[in-house]
Order: sequence, then structure tokens, then C-alpha cells
Amino acid sequence: MNKKYAGVLLIYDKDNTKLPTFLLLERTKNANYPKTWSVVAGGVEDYDASTLDAAKRELKEETQIDPGPIKFKFFEHQDDISDFDFYLGYCEEEYECKLDSENDDWGWFNMDNLPQPLFPTLYSSLVRIF
Repeated sequence: MNKKYAGVLLIYDKDNTKLPTFLLLERTKNANYPKTWSVVAGGVEDYDASTLDAAKRELKEETQIDPGPIKFKFFEHQDDISDFDFYLGYCEEEYECKLDSENDDWGWFNMDNLPQPLFPTLYSSLVRIF
């Protein structure tokens, strides 16, 4: 059976602006698609009750952000690169991150200031979201 993956794009939209910000992480040089900017993501483990639980766990592990106050919404299932469930997480602030060893950098961006290079499928997802 192929491994499943899950991820979440955190979105902060102060005062319902036309340019909400979102959290992206820069993958390490040892990761698949090294040194690309991506959402918080990782594999679904046997102990995860759902792909949403896996996305929340990855958020906590990779950034130390508490998923408790975040409102999660399923966005889409992607199977072009991997078996991936993609969630959106709406938050009330731009959280600070304390990264684990899987990522080298992080930042809050919008569609007018995207970092480069992006993970291969990310730009088309961002266009559909924003």
C-alpha cells in the first residue's frame, strides 16, 4: 500500500483583506524536493486517526504551533506527486515558528511576495485558494 501524506496551509487574514498571508516552510537540502518552499506536511502514521490528525501533528512537530485554536477545512486530495490530503488552517495571528530539523526557514507570505522556488504543485494550489 502506498504511503499517505497530509499537510496544512496556515492562513491569516486580518480584516478580510484581499491579500491574506500564509505560512510556508523551506525544506532542507536532504528532503525530497530540497530547498523548495512548501506547506507543513508529512506522512500519515498508523497511530493517526485521520489525515487531519496527521496534518495537526505535523504542524506541532515541525513548527511548535499549537493546532488547538486553528480552524481547519479540507481543501483537496492530490495524487499527482503523492497520495496527499491538503487542508487549510485559518488562524487569528501570524504565529512564530520554532522549526525542527526537517525545514531550514519559514515565513508568512502572500501572492505578491512568494518565495522561490516553490514545491512543484504548490503554485497551482495557491492560485485555486486565493
